[in-house]
Amino acid sequence: MIRYLSLIVLVWSSGLWAASQWPMWLGEELQPAGKSHWKVKASQDGVEYLPAKSVPRILMIVSRQAKSYDVAIQTLLGIYGRELPQAHILIRKLPVAENGSDAKQLLTEMLLDAEDKTSLIYTVGSKATVAVRNVYKGGKVAVVSVNAKDPVRLGLIDSDKGSGDNFAFTSLNLPADVTLSFIKRFKPSLKQIGVLYARKNRSAYSTQYLPLKQLAEKSGVKIVPVMVDEEETSLRLAVAMPKAIQEMQRDDPTLENSLLWLTGSSSLLSRMAEINHYATGLAVISAVPDVVKSGPDSALMSFGVSFVNNAHQAGLYGLQILRGEVKPGDLPVGHISPPDIAISFEQARRIEQQIPFVLMEMASDVYGTNGSVIRSKGKSMQEQQ
Repeated sequence: MIRYLSLIVLVWSSGLWAASQWPMWLGEELQPAGKSHWKVKASQDGVEYLPAKSVPRILMIVSRQAKSYDVAIQTLLGIYGRELPQAHILIRKLPVAENGSDAKQLLTEMLLDAEDKTSLIYTVGSKATVAVRNVYKGGKVAVVSVNAKDPVRLGLIDSDKGSGDNFAFTSLNLPADVTLSFIKRFKPSLKQIGVLYARKNRSAYSTQYLPLKQLAEKSGVKIVPVMVDEEETSLRLAVAMPKAIQEMQRDDPTLENSLLWLTGSSSLLSRMAEINHYATGLAVISAVPDVVKSGPDSALMSFGVSFVNNAHQAGLYGLQILRGEVKPGDLPVGHISPPDIAISFEQARRIEQQIPFVLMEMASDVYGTNGSVIRSKGKSMQEQQ
């Protein structure tokens, strides 16, 4: 727990605290100068010295439990631990409606309660970002999104240039044209893409699935939706994936001109081993670089924005705001460019897939055929030793 430092000087006197004024019984030379570390609250009964710059308090509102959110928060904690170690950070879960309660009202109360004692708010995840935006647009405290989808596609702002209010946004999304261009570099003969997304993840649907579908079909590439919802028998992963692949085989019997693209649906990102099982040799490309790693629960490749890099950008935005260097509404949507590329040669060997050399050159993270790390964060392991 961070304790606030204050020094209270009291001299015995009768009566109540009066309006703020320097007491006649204390030398005026003790009053803080203009650039002093101290500010004071004074009356005839005593003087309280407080730090002129208060300890920044940061509130992080998390959508729900998810490994991706843990990565983002851990990254932010590391940034503030290095750059602003006196920061006081509080993490709260996004309120949900229970026993007849109103989630929107609970969130509003949480924000208003924190308003006078909070310097900055982070919304972790698309759900929290949308919820806070809906009730706190134009609020007194700056808000920065992290680990959330594109705010323009989510309908939260009109332009990438910024919100013009108390919100600053970052984005996990690549533009659809960039995603499709990299997918075609990987498979120039591409005819169709099976797109995996969770039915309940509306942000993945609206900001990733729909934009790619609209663009790909204009260029003659068929999009086959693979919608997953474990609460509905016909949409369970074990049912939805084989059904979609059968449909893809009608147009491409050998599946040589097809692949699977996994959106940033958090509930699916943790199920890569199952997805690989049902993919039956199809290449799985992920929108999230963090899903490419050593072992069987890895995608073959990813073109996207890593949770770590997105959180780094959100951390830098937060520091700029807290230091008074910029207004949140003036910050453009934080996009990572060029995209993070990750490759698993362990998966490439398993499905007998060739990797174009140009992508190998561009990749920031590469895993060898035995799962060992060959390159990490753009540097070979020899360079990092």
